[in-house]
Amino acid sequence: MFKLRSLGQLTLTAFLLTGLTACSGMDMPNLPTMSQLNTNSFDSSLGGRLAQAASIRSTGGTGYCYQYVAQAIHSQLPAFLSGQHAYMAADQLASSQYFREVSVSSNNLSSLPAGAVVVWSKGSSESGHISIADGQGHEISDHITTQMTAHYGGGSARVFLPANTL
Repeated sequence: MFKLRSLGQLTLTAFLLTGLTACSGMDMPNLPTMSQLNTNSFDSSLGGRLAQAASIRSTGGTGYCYQYVAQAIHSQLPAFLSGQHAYMAADQLASSQYFREVSVSSNNLSSLPAGAVVVWSKGSSESGHISIADGQGHEISDHITTQMTAHYGGGSARVFLPANTL
């Protein structure tokens, strides 16, 4: 098991300045550009709590990523995620006041701050995949592993950072 480190403002600022680019060549016109980003818009405290909640719930199994990630999120926020498949969370997170979607290239996914939620589309899989970043290059769902940078089903990733709602 690894220890989650606190995500400081400096770490988040460094990520925002270096990690945001076009998402795998996809045109994502509604996502913020680097010049539009404000580090005060992101809640690093909530991010740390989400990563910790996910880590505590992780069992080492597979096949239940959406259930475990939703439980972790709902332990810190009012329940809003529903559906049976991980890919379904993307549009719900995008419309939630608690998260802000950002464009991140696949080679920067392992640098995500704690609490970032990565949702993979279906591709050739039935459900896609969802996880919460720990801020140390790992993803947490029903298991903990190195952050995925390509989906086994060929799906694309959407990334959501916890938003400061104050």
